[in-house]
Amino acid sequence: MSEPSADAIDAAVAALADAFFDDPVVGFVFPDPAARAAQLPVWWRYFLDHRDLDGEVLVANGGQAAAVWASPVPRRGPEGDVVAMLSALIGADTALARLRALAVVGEAHPSEPHWYLLAVGTWRDAQGRGLGRTVVEPVLARCDAAGLPAYLESSNDRNLTFYERLGFVATGRIEVPGGPHLTPMWREPRR
Repeated sequence: MSEPSADAIDAAVAALADAFFDDPVVGFVFPDPAARAAQLPVWWRYFLDHRDLDGEVLVANGGQAAAVWASPVPRRGPEGDVVAMLSALIGADTALARLRALAVVGEAHPSEPHWYLLAVGTWRDAQGRGLGRTVVEPVLARCDAAGLPAYLESSNDRNLTFYERLGFVATGRIEVPGGPHLTPMWREPRR
C-alpha cells in the first residue's frame, strides 16, 4: 500500500464533506447546518491526516467518490488531539458530550482481524452512478483474496441495501445516547 497523494487526500476531503452533509451522525456532531459546510472540510482533513497509516484512501472519477479503509494490522492510537480539534469547531462542552456519546461505536467494534470501511461517500450530485462501488470493491477483492472479512457501521439506513449488495450483513444496531443509531455490518470473504 502506498501513501495517497496530496491531490487524492484533497479530493477525498471534498467528496466526504459533501456526501456526509445530511448524514444523521454528522448532524448530531455538527448540529448547525449553516456552519456545517465550513466545519466538515476541517473535520475530514483532520480525520484523513490522522487516520490509520496502514489503511487505504481511494478516490474515483476525478474525486467524485472516496473511501477510507483501515487495514487489519494492529491499529495505532490516535496521533492528534481530536477533543481540541472538535472543540475548536463546536465548543468544548458539545465536543466532549458528542465524543462520549459516540464511544459506543468503538465499544461495538469487533476484535477479529478485518478490513474496516471507516467512510465512503460520493458527491451528492454524482450519487447513483456506481462510483461508491468503484472505491469499495478493490479492497473487498483484496479481502476475498486474503480470506479476510470486512466491517463497517452504516450511519444512514438508506445505504443499507448498497452494502448488502456488496455482501455485507447487518449484525445489530448501535444506539448513540441522545443521538442517532448506526447499523454495524459484517462481510465474510467470498471464495
